[in-house]
Amino acid sequence: GIFPFKSVQDLVNGAAVLGLGAGSAYLLYKVWTSPSSASPSSSEAVCPISGKSGGQCPLAAMGCFQSKDETPAASQSTAPAKKDNAIKAPETANSAASSGKDTISPSPTAAAESKKADGKQEYSWSKKKLDPKDFMFSKLKGQVCIKEPGSIDGQMFIVEDCEDCDVYLCDYMATVQIDYCKNCRIFVGPTESSVFIRNCEDCKCIFACQQYRARECKNCDTLLFSSTAPVIEMSSGMRFGCFRFFYFSLAQQFEAIKMSVFDNKWSEIYDFNPNPASPNWSFLPAETMAADLMKPLAGLGSFVSPEEGETHKDDEVVPLTCGLRKKDWAGQERAFLLFLPGQHARASAALTAAALPPPLGLIQTKRMALDAAKAKLLLKRCPDSAIVAAAATAFLPH
Repeated sequence: GIFPFKSVQDLVNGAAVLGLGAGSAYLLYKVWTSPSSASPSSSEAVCPISGKSGGQCPLAAMGCFQSKDETPAASQSTAPAKKDNAIKAPETANSAASSGKDTISPSPTAAAESKKADGKQEYSWSKKKLDPKDFMFSKLKGQVCIKEPGSIDGQMFIVEDCEDCDVYLCDYMATVQIDYCKNCRIFVGPTESSVFIRNCEDCKCIFACQQYRARECKNCDTLLFSSTAPVIEMSSGMRFGCFRFFYFSLAQQFEAIKMSVFDNKWSEIYDFNPNPASPNWSFLPAETMAADLMKPLAGLGSFVSPEEGETHKDDEVVPLTCGLRKKDWAGQERAFLLFLPGQHARASAALTAAALPPPLGLIQTKRMALDAAKAKLLLKRCPDSAIVAAAATAFLPH
């Protein structure tokens, strides 16, 4: 009684107005259909939804027709007695229809499989079910475990109860949990949320994540990328350095989860249980490389070729920063570099270790929306800075 349905298109349009998909058109059909939907004067029975004769209904693949106990009154009261002219059920892969009997409606899965066979749209319920065992390394000892790019595809991953293992998760993930591991080398690719490492001992790690959390860990070294300040709790002997690692799809994985390689706060460690007399954490030597913590992928017969390992350096994706090591740069001359929008490639090239040979070093980087007010505040803290060329008009209008 809400919409004047006169055709299939009216029915679909009404479903769209109500925010319903095509699979919900049956609900509207139940309200709309009445014994007068089918014309008793027609020489051939018609479908009460589309007005098409016989089995020619264009909604046949929707999987939304009457169930076993819901045969429309129109088909019971107006169908001609002649068997050949009886209203036909939609012909789908799993439909069961016979003259004078009820029609069993096809399940959504069957309808989706039928569409897939015809090269049509594939629905979520027809996709292969994920196996949790494919996203877990558990109770392993002395093994090399590699997940190649595309094998995790944004899912959660778990590493637990492993000893003396080399673990490489070379894909992007939602979140990662690492529990009760001992004497392991673990690489974790770009992680959209958190990496939790708990109750681990004597591990060497390289992590890239939005948030790093460690609890009850001992003597773990980590080359870290973290978009937020790392947090440790009830841990000791923790050492940190800047993220270093490379394989061809690493940069694309950062982009896939919208995580900027310039937003690395690896050195801003927050300790929930500080011990001033004997600090629970310290910095790794600035020259620490990925190969100092883990075996190179190229030497493990993995997806990385030896040529790739020799050609590319481990600081090509994430800028190598010395972080807040105050004793390393206190009292020395410092400079502030400002790259304008659209200069991502130029900034990446200018901030590599190769472009900043000793004694030059990069303290910290940050990508942010910078309006005039923020620019004034930022440059005020750098009294020796100079605003040059386009930067003056771009950020500090008169």
